[in-house]
Amino acid sequence: MEQTVLIVDDEMQLAKLIGRKLKKTGLNPIMAHLGSSAVDLFKRTDVSIVILDYMLPDTTGLQVLKEMKKIKPNVPVIMMTAYGNVESAVQAMKLGAVDYLNKPMELEEVKNLVWKQLSTREEREQPEDTFHFESASMKRVMSLLEQVKETDASILVLGESGVGKTALAHWIHENSHRSKGPMLSINCAAIPEHLLESELFGYQKGAFTGAVSSKLGKFAAADGGTIFLDEIGEVSPAMQAKLLHVIEDKKVMQLGSNDYRTVDVRIITATNQNLKQSVATGTFREDLYYRLNLIEVEIPPLRERVEDIPLLIKDQMRKLNAKYMKTITISEESTSLLLRHSWPGNIRELLNILERIHIVKRSGMIMPEDLAHASLMSLPKTERADVQDFSGSLSEVLEGMEEKMIRQALSETNGNQTKAAERLGIARHTLIYKMKKIGISL
Repeated sequence: MEQTVLIVDDEMQLAKLIGRKLKKTGLNPIMAHLGSSAVDLFKRTDVSIVILDYMLPDTTGLQVLKEMKKIKPNVPVIMMTAYGNVESAVQAMKLGAVDYLNKPMELEEVKNLVWKQLSTREEREQPEDTFHFESASMKRVMSLLEQVKETDASILVLGESGVGKTALAHWIHENSHRSKGPMLSINCAAIPEHLLESELFGYQKGAFTGAVSSKLGKFAAADGGTIFLDEIGEVSPAMQAKLLHVIEDKKVMQLGSNDYRTVDVRIITATNQNLKQSVATGTFREDLYYRLNLIEVEIPPLRERVEDIPLLIKDQMRKLNAKYMKTITISEESTSLLLRHSWPGNIRELLNILERIHIVKRSGMIMPEDLAHASLMSLPKTERADVQDFSGSLSEVLEGMEEKMIRQALSETNGNQTKAAERLGIARHTLIYKMKKIGISL
């Protein structure tokens, strides 16, 4: 959706110059030269941001600012003041202006400030972890969470890599009575075993070599809020025992200390493993498993809820346009092709592809050829010509190229799955899933 900028200035030539500059970035500039007409336009038009001059023929910019804040208080207003008129700028900021520009100013400065404020407004009104879904499966998940979000029950979130487990954990926190408290996350698989304990529980100065000062652990820092333990299935048996102790006693002890500290935290965990199977094989403690999954939810993979894809695309395009200061849309044909893809990397893969295309595209609409180009972005030049070897739908072409990339990465890393996954920019679990799907022996 095109965003409208209201430029209010009696210097018509300057207003036109600003308007032309902003129009080139995909914005829709409208102009007013009097305070009264500006307020009238503001009332009748869906304005995204206002650039307002301090001195107007019929009134002051401050008076117009007051009127606008009464009508639509959430629309950001940037005040233009004469160079050195600091007092006017301070007054404007007190009345609700988000920023100010000193005349004379560079048009590039105006453009950057406008887009900065538009981006800030988008993030404020549409939080990063807002969920967009139409599928019945996600409605069931959210219906359950609506019932338990206000409790302190521990929640275990299951699902493949990339389905949005971290985002869901943040949603739970932000919609609970703990939302004003801290929300801290830690990926248990990303931290070596000997460092995980100090990260979770903290340490005293001198507890070990390199501990030059005391550090609060994640549990203590999250007191009064929520802690999210991602990849909980990767935790060692020794660490499982310590986590069980914290859950049962609600106390933690820093490394190098003999004193316990009481903590009040809600625990949310996530994994893409089958923890029941891990319990059966003895690699995961049964008592800890039942402590963690008082409430268990499973986020379905994206391929099983394709009706959510258009909403995810729309939301991601909005965020990318704000982030990169562009106005780019996507064609129906491209959306149809994205609906047909199997998405083994789930939402993460979808968002990554859209951002890759957005970065290299200056303006306009994402077309099917852009999707094909995106699939070649990380291939060496010698491989790019091989796309001609494939025929069929874009989905089939992408899968063929994907297999080539995986085989090449494995070959170059001598079969090391972790290094191959890093080279491909995907999680190791995703690589294993893709290898099984293709038929590459593990």
